[in-house]
Amino acid sequence: MKQILSLTPAQRTTTPLTRRRQLLAEFERSGLSIAAFARQHGIGYSTFCAWRRRATSQPNVCFAEIELERSVLPEAIVVELGRQARMRLSSAHQLQLAARLLKELEVVC
Repeated sequence: MKQILSLTPAQRTTTPLTRRRQLLAEFERSGLSIAAFARQHGIGYSTFCAWRRRATSQPNVCFAEIELERSVLPEAIVVELGRQARMRLSSAHQLQLAARLLKELEVVC
């Protein structure tokens, strides 16, 4: 007996979104593995995995422009040198002066 193999692609069917959601909810309650559930309902394993991935994926990311209030006074950095010396730096411009001062104190002390 001869066996004839068909090389034509299988007819693709589209499952409506409402039916996919029903099947996904049924799967969650079933306790079956993905493969067993897909086999039981005649759905391709990779197709069912794609449905699950799309259903659980985050919505498209959107960006919104916001305007933050500028802080009137930036947070200060306090450098303590022992018990009696303290520098309070409230601006990035003061960093170079503070570094020079520390170098001079290192030489003196």
